Amino acid sequence: MRKKFSKYFMYVICIAATGILLTSCGIGASVPSNGGIPTEEQLSAAMDELGDAASSLKFSVDGAICQFPVSTNDMLGLGWYFDSDVKSELKNIPANTLVAPAVPMRKNAADGYAATSCAVQPANKGISEITLGESMLYNITFSKSNGTTVILPKGITWNSTFDEVKEAYHPEEAVDKNGIKYIRILGEDHNYSLMLNFNSTDNTIDTIEFSGRL
Repeated sequence: MRKKFSKYFMYVICIAATGILLTSCGIGASVPSNGGIPTEEQLSAAMDELGDAASSLKFSVDGAICQFPVSTNDMLGLGWYFDSDVKSELKNIPANTLVAPAVPMRKNAADGYAATSCAVQPANKGISEITLGESMLYNITFSKSNGTTVILPKGITWNSTFDEVKEAYHPEEAVDKNGIKYIRILGEDHNYSLMLNFNSTDNTIDTIEFSGRL
């Protein structure tokens, strides 16, 4: 996908001296005590709406059902927000642009004493400049370490193992080699995909990444 965008303007965002890295999203914010593991009630409610097919690219995040690719305004409406420095750099996004590198979106816990985060890449596939809120999120990555409650079809979540995910989804691409484990699932139109990376120590999901192309 990056090759596709090499012919377009790349809107490179440099935030803070060290830049924005995927693993740094959430630094300085405590993680909710549940560690992102949903309750049985949350699982049951989500599974009724998500169905069984991972290729649908539907997911539940903190109790809200989303469809990838996701509108930035939809995420904002669910209580997610951009840091002030991100908003100052991304007031407007040029045409045919995928923001790179990824920037963080955060969400405060209900009690206000914790926050979770994810890494996103807003995109503008139009021919005119748009505001950040008008963009679409064509890449979203959730990390287990940030504690966001994410549920996938068939109730797959952070404590699901590599073998459990294989059995649930029967993916075409499942790699377990040299300590690297991941499962990739194409969306129904093959333009978008879901990638699950697994922790080599406990064999459970470490990151959930939705990605696509304009």
